[in-house]
Amino acid sequence: MKRFLRVAVWGLVAGALAWAQLSAPRIGNHPGYTRVVLDLPPGVTYTLEPLGPALRITLPGQSVVPVITQVNLPELTGYALEQKGSNAVLTLLTPQGVGPSSGYKLSLLPAASGNGQRLVLDLSGAFVDLIPLEALPTFSFVKASGKRFSVVLDPGHGGPDPGAMGYVTEKVVTLEVAKRSASYLQAAGVEVTLTRSEDKAFSADKRTDLAARLALAEGKNLYVSIHANAAPPAKAEEWCGIEVFYFGPAAKPFYPLAAPLWPNVSQIARAAPPTDPGAVTSVVASLPPTPPLPIASASPSESTSPAVAPSPPEPAAPAPPNAGTISDGFDSAVVMEATEGITPISPPSTLPALLPTISASQRVSLSQGLAVKVMSYLLGSSTATGRGVRVADFYVNKFAPVPSILVEVGYVTHPIEGMNLRNPDYLERLAYGIARGVLEYLENDYPAR
Repeated sequence: MKRFLRVAVWGLVAGALAWAQLSAPRIGNHPGYTRVVLDLPPGVTYTLEPLGPALRITLPGQSVVPVITQVNLPELTGYALEQKGSNAVLTLLTPQGVGPSSGYKLSLLPAASGNGQRLVLDLSGAFVDLIPLEALPTFSFVKASGKRFSVVLDPGHGGPDPGAMGYVTEKVVTLEVAKRSASYLQAAGVEVTLTRSEDKAFSADKRTDLAARLALAEGKNLYVSIHANAAPPAKAEEWCGIEVFYFGPAAKPFYPLAAPLWPNVSQIARAAPPTDPGAVTSVVASLPPTPPLPIASASPSESTSPAVAPSPPEPAAPAPPNAGTISDGFDSAVVMEATEGITPISPPSTLPALLPTISASQRVSLSQGLAVKVMSYLLGSSTATGRGVRVADFYVNKFAPVPSILVEVGYVTHPIEGMNLRNPDYLERLAYGIARGVLEYLENDYPAR
């Protein structure tokens, strides 16, 4: 009996010694994300703090050998394992950013052997909040003298031109986002013109097609072109996130902060001369959930994919043959379609007339302001990674007669973001972000008429 007790006690002591110190995390590189695995003793507690460029994990009552390690991965550039009093602290450096509901996924799994557990953290800028938006603010616009704002939404590509090909086709995504965004704007009292409302184009000739789209901007207030991006094969599992472009002098990319969606906003009323109450439109901007694209899901494990959609039936494809690469000189290269900027297209023979109250220089300044506002609200609504507000000579921005921007809502070639772009709830978030940015811009920044 005494021998049995000695064995039992020694087993407990050995188990405690085995967990006397936590080991450094294991790092795994997977398509579109990085996996960090920390082996923990049973029953340990932890707290997570998303800090933007870092994710901090605190483990009370645990001890570690301090270490700082550099990692050369798109989603993880390094980590620090520290002892702070009685707590072990692991800080992960996350260049693609983490937020309260984005940038990482957490799983707690049983140990591969023994009675411990594994804290599994998957890191990717493509991990976003996919919960449907609810309780959206009410927008009210006062219509003065029977006039109202007019906006052109341009879903890129269509018909014989599919755009970028990957986990989803660009022309499908752009049309879906544009139609949903149009509904939000119309509900707020904005007149919306879509350059296409179905899978068609004005012409198979790109120059003719783009000129016809721009012609619709004459007499309008803003022009917003909606696209999706593609990365070259070597970067397909790395590049993700949203970009907004405008035409203007060369400048460094600008990275606006995400705008909160509920900043004490109950309504937005544009200052205008006195008018009768019947001229005020107040509508809650909401849309029915209409799933246009197939969706799938999977469960996480240490050796398989994270809790995101599995590989789709069609494989990720490289950027289309008309894609080229430009570099802004300060950041990573940006892939853009040659037919809309990299290989210049001659302007149409007849350009739409500029608004009489807006000069060419004002158009550049106003376009920049619109780009910043839309990017801010896109980041707030989608929780996606922001790749910056950038300058480029896209055809539709360079020759538009009104302030104009081109929005790249994500990368169809990224294994995770490509699947996000198939998710109706995520498309709704993108559509709302675009519409909200446009509405806030019209309310606060558009020149008084």
